[in-house]
Amino acid sequence: MGGVTPLEIVERAVTVLRNINAFDGVTVSELAKLSGVPRAAVNRYLVTWVNLGYVVRDEATRKYTVTPRVLEFSSGAPRDDWVTTHVRPHLIETCKAIGWPLSLATIRNSRLTVLESTDAESPMIVYPMREHLVLPLVGRSAGHVLLAYKTKDVRVNILKSALAADPNIFSRAQLNTDEFESVIRETRAQGFAMTKVPGVNWGTLSVPLKVNGNVDLALSNRFHPTAVPLEDATDRFLQPLKACAQTISDALKSIEPV
Repeated sequence: MGGVTPLEIVERAVTVLRNINAFDGVTVSELAKLSGVPRAAVNRYLVTWVNLGYVVRDEATRKYTVTPRVLEFSSGAPRDDWVTTHVRPHLIETCKAIGWPLSLATIRNSRLTVLESTDAESPMIVYPMREHLVLPLVGRSAGHVLLAYKTKDVRVNILKSALAADPNIFSRAQLNTDEFESVIRETRAQGFAMTKVPGVNWGTLSVPLKVNGNVDLALSNRFHPTAVPLEDATDRFLQPLKACAQTISDALKSIEPV
């Protein structure tokens, strides 16, 4: 192994798995850059993770994603009680009304963290979203909503930190910085954001969830653009999503959830 210790091998393997978990789909080359691990070593780890059933490869795109089996690693992790008590029932109710899944997200460590989803309750989902899934802020409607309601200085600092962790955050979203600022202005002006997730057949619509005047949470729903064209999504989903956000906001007024 060229002087690499057994502990370093384990650390590298875990780093690769964490980076696969952080994206909807990632190639070997991208994993090597993100993880700081030689491409040959990344290939060896991927073979192991695939054989164990924790990772799957899309033969068409050559991208790797984690499987629901990764949940085994966090099966004993504590859930946020406020999510279970004050949020989840309302998410499920709205999910049943519109059919498509809802999720609640926030910004943690300059990344978009999904706190809860109703994928398991939606009839449209084959592979449910993982709890505490971590995603890039740029290119996700929830990330755009959350950043739109930050002051410019705070937003700039969050993006600097995000870029330090992933220099390709804008190119992945097929946006440059000027285009992104335009998206942020539009999001703040209209009060919601909608995106087609790069590289996958998902659209997302997100609204801010205000608690005591602050926007630290975003409420979203996902849908297939082939089933619901983007131009029709606001008419179908925006009002139910806003109503759900208001109901949850009222329920959270007496606590500090994030």
